[in-house]
Amino acid sequence: MAKNRKMDNSSMSESGMDMDMDQTEMKELMNHLQNHVMYPASKRTIVESCNKMEHVPASTRKWAEQKLPEGTYMSADEVVMKLGM
Repeated sequence: MAKNRKMDNSSMSESGMDMDMDQTEMKELMNHLQNHVMYPASKRTIVESCNKMEHVPASTRKWAEQKLPEGTYMSADEVVMKLGM
């Protein structure tokens, strides 16, 4: 029997990104990753940096923290790729 977690394919894109994240939230996150993070950066550095940016919605920050694998990233493009954005 399935756990209490409901899986609805209509709420996910092909990349696995929650469709609940609107274009504005995605743009805010991408802007933050491109302009407010010094690379190379670890996942911890990126998450801490994002958590200080109140213009990035809390739900978006949480999503990125959960989705981003541990590691060191050399650029915002690499982070975006790992997030499947």
